[in-house]
Amino acid sequence: MHWNSIRTKVLALLACGLAAGVGGTLTLLRYSFAKNSQALAAESVRNAQRLFGILEAREISKMAVVGDTLVLNPEVRDAFAAGDRDRLLTLTAPLYPKLEGITDWIFHLPEPDMSVFLRLHEPARYGDRLNRFIDREVARTHSLVAGNELANAGFDIRIIQPFPDAHGRLIGYVEFGEELGLFIREMKKETGDDYGLLLSKKFLNRRFWADTSAFLERRDNWNDNPAFVVADRTTANESIIQFHGDVATVAGRGKVLERFEDGTSVFVRGIFPIPDAAGNAVGAVFVVRDISGVYRSMRSTQNILVLLSIGGLLIGGVLLLALLNRMVFRRLEHIIRVATRVVGGDYQSIIQIRSDDEIGRFEQLFEQFRCVFVDLLANLSELEENT
Repeated sequence: MHWNSIRTKVLALLACGLAAGVGGTLTLLRYSFAKNSQALAAESVRNAQRLFGILEAREISKMAVVGDTLVLNPEVRDAFAAGDRDRLLTLTAPLYPKLEGITDWIFHLPEPDMSVFLRLHEPARYGDRLNRFIDREVARTHSLVAGNELANAGFDIRIIQPFPDAHGRLIGYVEFGEELGLFIREMKKETGDDYGLLLSKKFLNRRFWADTSAFLERRDNWNDNPAFVVADRTTANESIIQFHGDVATVAGRGKVLERFEDGTSVFVRGIFPIPDAAGNAVGAVFVVRDISGVYRSMRSTQNILVLLSIGGLLIGGVLLLALLNRMVFRRLEHIIRVATRVVGGDYQSIIQIRSDDEIGRFEQLFEQFRCVFVDLLANLSELEENT
């Protein structure tokens, strides 16, 4: 094979076309997968944020019903009005374990004191003033206040509502709280995705976090990230919950993060903020969706399309070469053979005109040239004999 022949150049062009076709197919598939990954991540963030809001509303409603039921209980109401802590504890303690999900139950005295009168979850600890946003807000409005509250080492959803006596006079307030970590576990059951609860260090107490971690027998992860801590998560794999930034900067609708591969698994990730009762972005929920199945399907489709592309281009290339060989190269080679014979003295060889296409017209023109050339040589021979 001559490197400067047309056939070689056509083969090289076909090879380049094959490579470009396969490369284009791969690029298109990867772009499509990247777009689909982004769409899946955005969908996961939206669904998680919507589900989180539904769970918040449900639990707030549940705790409000419990509070209203207590207000209507004359024994509980009278014990609270009388300031009988032991009697109030005796009446309410049996109810506490039955309130599924509720981790905190507090009775507060009215303002101006507003100190803790009784903690059902920690009866020996009372008399302190919490002075949180929800405390100030319920004292200002004298109506139910609900919202997320970030404590020294945890994040809860809470309600606090007025507790009146039988005549409508304010006795104090009753408060209920649930850990938001329970939410992300229920969300995992609903969606199958994994979640992490991130808390900004700006609102946490370092010493209290360390003490709480020791009490709960969990690893102190304070130094894992510069701006936040992972308060809870639904997966044992810590590596898939990675966020570089401050949770306070996450936009209200959430944010889609980068695709992540861990071994043979592929994940898309996102994050959305959780404001406290005062509207401060003190935490966030990290969303992790396993798209390994989608990725494997994409790779399988990619392999099939690549094979089909290669097969199609190879078949097309072979057919094109066969067509060119039949319609162009063989006829050109025939013209070259005839011309070579004529130059060698074989004046009887003729060029067969096989069609009326471009090569056929070239064959016709070359045959006319051959006839003129042969006649000229014959006339020259006669002139030489005469002289």
